[in-house]
Amino acid sequence: RLIRRQRQMCIRDRAMRIRAAFEAKGCAMLFDSPTNQQFPILPNSWYNVLSEKYAMTLTAKPDAEHTAVRFCTSWATRDEDVDALLADIASL
Repeated sequence: RLIRRQRQMCIRDRAMRIRAAFEAKGCAMLFDSPTNQQFPILPNSWYNVLSEKYAMTLTAKPDAEHTAVRFCTSWATRDEDVDALLADIASL
């Protein structure tokens, strides 16, 4: 049980790092999610760049210039994968 709980916390922590990176770039969130699923609202140009390299689910089109997506972390998400995404977010 303890190992499972620790694993769940790591999964959530990775998602919170992703959320913080998007928020630091000024992105709003479609939902305030405290889980392993995060829903940033991206400018379409950012969506086009990130979707070439990362798996995400298109969630909504709040307006003509923005796309809301879902990023989901899991037990298979590695820290180095999150680090790569954070670097790409920072470069946008």
